[in-house]
Amino acid sequence: MKHDLSVELLDQRNIYLLCYYGAWLNLDVYQNGKRTESIDLHPFLEISIEGYPPITFSGPQQPVDHSFDLDEESEDDSSELSHRMWHRRLGHRVGITVHWDSINVPPLYRRTVSEGDSVALHRRPCPASYGYQDFRG
Repeated sequence: MKHDLSVELLDQRNIYLLCYYGAWLNLDVYQNGKRTESIDLHPFLEISIEGYPPITFSGPQQPVDHSFDLDEESEDDSSELSHRMWHRRLGHRVGITVHWDSINVPPLYRRTVSEGDSVALHRRPCPASYGYQDFRG
């Protein structure tokens, strides 16, 4: 899970969606085939962009330390942080930290999903297979 999230956050467009549109980012915990907890990961993220203060979140659609509303007021959108994120123009000046040690994830009980298994996820019409799943589209 940690690896999959880090791969997704390498794409600056996904960072843009978190910052500008407040995309949901939850860690859902399933016990015995039922979702028992959903943890919002926003408060555990820190986005570092060279030349800007770190961006943290108090929740979805709640970035702290940077107002993306100011981007809408700019006359030259190519210089806006949100524009540069969307067009992947920040290069290697972006760093993301997920403070995993601060997240209180309950232990999993009983059998866990393994290779070859699939599970029905909350509000998804199709089952998810073991491993990385991309439900976009």
